[in-house]
Amino acid sequence: MKATTLPEINVHRNYKDTVFRMIFREKENLLSLYNALNGTAYEETNDLEITTLENAVYMNYQNDISFVFDFELLLYEHQSTCNQNMPLRDLLYVTRVLQDRVKNANLYSKSLIRIPTPRFVVFYNGTDFQPEQQTLYLSDAFEKKQDEPSLELSVTVYNINLGHNGELRAVC
Repeated sequence: MKATTLPEINVHRNYKDTVFRMIFREKENLLSLYNALNGTAYEETNDLEITTLENAVYMNYQNDISFVFDFELLLYEHQSTCNQNMPLRDLLYVTRVLQDRVKNANLYSKSLIRIPTPRFVVFYNGTDFQPEQQTLYLSDAFEKKQDEPSLELSVTVYNINLGHNGELRAVC
């Protein structure tokens, strides 16, 4: 009997990530998620500006969803693995988004250039145990620890697995 070679099957490892981006690139869905996180009830999507760098990878780092709303620049990520490097990844990404926003501004002017307040969120649904909510800090990666680092960035991680953050999952 001759052995049969099975065709190679390529599984898209990031399918959950792709679905997350597909769902939340729609402004209505994104606003619903924003409202769920913030306990707000905004309905009008006209003031929501999507800033995701489409088909662009900055230094090999991609972001799922980036948008400006209510004077905030929000970066939302979906992950099925815990990634302690999210603050660094978000720093690199937000720098690129802000560069695009102020590209025509005079950075040497006496006038202050106003920018939206950045906020970074990760939605985790992997199989490893993670707390209900946790905060990751950029300063945790600093080789030399300081009481008050000159640069800090925090990322809020929500565990959205069954049995965690039920209220958040129920409203969005």
